[in-house]
Amino acid sequence: MEKRTLFLLQETEEFMRGELDNVTVANSRIMLDVVQGGYVPYGCYTSPAIPLAPFDALRPSWNAFTPPGTAVEAQARVMVDGNWTAWSAFGKWSPFLARESAAPSARGALALDGDRLWLDSKIATHVQMRIYLYTKDDKQTPSVSLLGASVHRVDVIPGGGRPVNARLHLPPYSVARRAPALKARMDLACAIAGLTNRWGADILPEELVLAMQDGRGCTNLSFGAAAMGCWGFPAWVRWADLGDLRAELRAGYGVVVELDSTPVQLAAGMPERRYAALRGFGMVEGELHALLNDPWAADNDFETETTMPLDDFLVAWTNLALCMRPRVPAPEHGGPWRSSVTLRRAGRDMPGLYRIYLSGEVRELPDDFCGDEEHPGGVLAWTAQEERPHATTAHKQFHFVRPESGGIRLPDSTGSLTKYTVYAIDPSGCMLVGDVTI
Repeated sequence: MEKRTLFLLQETEEFMRGELDNVTVANSRIMLDVVQGGYVPYGCYTSPAIPLAPFDALRPSWNAFTPPGTAVEAQARVMVDGNWTAWSAFGKWSPFLARESAAPSARGALALDGDRLWLDSKIATHVQMRIYLYTKDDKQTPSVSLLGASVHRVDVIPGGGRPVNARLHLPPYSVARRAPALKARMDLACAIAGLTNRWGADILPEELVLAMQDGRGCTNLSFGAAAMGCWGFPAWVRWADLGDLRAELRAGYGVVVELDSTPVQLAAGMPERRYAALRGFGMVEGELHALLNDPWAADNDFETETTMPLDDFLVAWTNLALCMRPRVPAPEHGGPWRSSVTLRRAGRDMPGLYRIYLSGEVRELPDDFCGDEEHPGGVLAWTAQEERPHATTAHKQFHFVRPESGGIRLPDSTGSLTKYTVYAIDPSGCMLVGDVTI
């Protein structure tokens, strides 16, 4: 029997096969133990040792719900020549933290870089995962609903699988239309939003990017999968082949893929490595193509729906994929949330300026709410009512602005009533949203 390259733990029975230290399992989630009416400060879950196909690299995945004041930290070790390596940590995770992935490091043949653990001139045969749960509030616990790892198999010719002619309708988003300060790091979030919003989630790419961005950049696929999990979408990273992609599309699921850009694309301003949503495979002018939503391909959302000859796609694709499944119920406040607000004029002496009120209390926006290009903070924007309805909110024309005197400035009246919607997204991805008619 051929050994696998991916393992996922996500059910109570599967979790119970591991070691529980100050944690328990309930409703297919790992949570901290309760002692004397409160959650313990920390605990650890360790998976069984998992035999996998011989491999030289590993990428972890986890989905966790982490209320403010809580966090999780995934770790892994591998077996080389019959011996376990030391544990490697991939950074503490919560949308409410200033997240930072693991710094590049090396120990013998083992190297760690962000969301990848790899071996130099060595082969591993087993993986063991563990995840720490932390809380500063004995009334709150993080909970883990998925833990897994994908490994890069060595000396294997990738499989092609059974051909499939499938076309999914995924909302496309262009990085050019997103928040300017975040534009350079928006492609992964745009691709993920296409997958989630297909299922009616209506998440803004800015919400996603703020919830998953890494202090070392925004190309951490493990953090991307964790962010999707915060919104209730089971998600994981894997090394895949063409057969795996075809199987996902055949089952009706889109996939985020990592692509290397060509010299021509680099000259056009695309990054060296970018992310796109794979929405199918099909014939184009008699040739088999991969069908993509490539956020860097155009300035208009719907012009990012591109195709690529299959052979060219296989050259550009790094064999990394971010997979997901439809939404499942998620704990309240286990991840970024939205709150409805009202908008009121700041005063006659401040024409055009509006203040945000939450539950009757004013919410002042600090001058540095949006940060700067070097250190982006939150996002403040408004949209106006448009004649043509859009399939998702993110397709509206967003106007990205900065706070003024603790509020937001909206356009002067044009003589007819216009409804404006204001969005204030903090660095954790939590959003205040409200309407005002002027």
